[in-house]
Amino acid sequence: MRRIAVVSYHSSPLVEPGLGDAGGMSVYVRSVSQALSKLGFRTDIFTRSDSGMLAMTEIFPGVRVIAVPAGPAGTVDKLSLTSHISEFVSGIRAFATSTRSVYDAIHSHYWQSGVAAADLAASWRVPLVHSNHTLAKVKNRHLPPGDPPEPDARLRGEERVIAAAETLIASTDDEWEHLACLYGANHDRIKTIYPGVDHALFSPSDRATARRALGLGEGPVLAYVGRIQPLKGLDLALRAVEQLEPALGEQVTLLVVGGASGPAGEREEKALRSLATSLGIADSVRLEGPRPHAATPTFYRAADAVVVCSYSESFGLSALEAQACGTPVVGTAVGGLKHIVVDGRSGFLCDSRDPSQFAGRLKTLLGDRDLARSLSAHAVEGAASFTWERTACELADLYECLVTERMPEACTC
Repeated sequence: MRRIAVVSYHSSPLVEPGLGDAGGMSVYVRSVSQALSKLGFRTDIFTRSDSGMLAMTEIFPGVRVIAVPAGPAGTVDKLSLTSHISEFVSGIRAFATSTRSVYDAIHSHYWQSGVAAADLAASWRVPLVHSNHTLAKVKNRHLPPGDPPEPDARLRGEERVIAAAETLIASTDDEWEHLACLYGANHDRIKTIYPGVDHALFSPSDRATARRALGLGEGPVLAYVGRIQPLKGLDLALRAVEQLEPALGEQVTLLVVGGASGPAGEREEKALRSLATSLGIADSVRLEGPRPHAATPTFYRAADAVVVCSYSESFGLSALEAQACGTPVVGTAVGGLKHIVVDGRSGFLCDSRDPSQFAGRLKTLLGDRDLARSLSAHAVEGAASFTWERTACELADLYECLVTERMPEACTC
């Protein structure tokens, strides 16, 4: 039986995605740990406590979340968390010592977690596996207007972790190339393992039933599911709706499911409300706020299309969840979306941020029922191969290889 220490410093898997800093990474950590437990692995997920008290919660058999105090109690800005990493590491050491916990490997998520895990891996003499989820150099290449670049502290931190990890997990081939070309990571240390989706939760179902549950009528419905922040580029969706409504000759409902992420997210939410008013579509935009992850399939199923307007996207888990529900995606051709959405087959990808192009793709989908049915069928088909069980099996093979060999370049898993 293997024991894995998972480090998720800034984002707890206990927090619902779409709220604060919790997003697709929280879903990933939680889902992979559950799938690994079914393979006989035991996982301790270390995250920062926001209450100032050490707490342990078993979320699945063999999967524990340990909240470690670091810095002041309560919410702390993500960048400010960097100054409390050493305290976080000390808390993990103390827990491991007091409980006599020994780990075979460490898997860290996001750069701050990687900085903490690098120290632990060196002292425990165990292999370090790291998933970046997002990369500063990629984000800086695709900044929204007015959004500040990622700080030097993050750039330095990422470079340190990328140099220290035995294996770097890329979610897509694009991320593999970014790690190799932008960060100079050795090719032998990068392994592409795709995230998955819970098909028991995200599956096709009757659209009319979903709409009744949300109090929606029969008109066109679009949905966005995720955090509200400048990087997500939701202004593009609003501008597209403004053009789409006169083209269709009827009102379009845009459901925005998710909450503001940090101060920038709060400003973005206010800006979106103001933009909707200025465009004359305030009645068409419903800001639903964050919802439990288990409630999001209803929104996916109620929509004719899910919109993903990101400036950059490491993977795009919401797009995969939408397709698993049989809902086509119309999105920007960035990052992992190019891997999930097959343009013209399971949805549409736009190569520019021109609202007229976005609106045109939506009009094509909404105006052709046969096409919509075809896109829906292919969306389900395309999502079928993405499972958390497959993700966990590939990670399990990797962990075993690293533990037994400690030679990532020799791993054939």
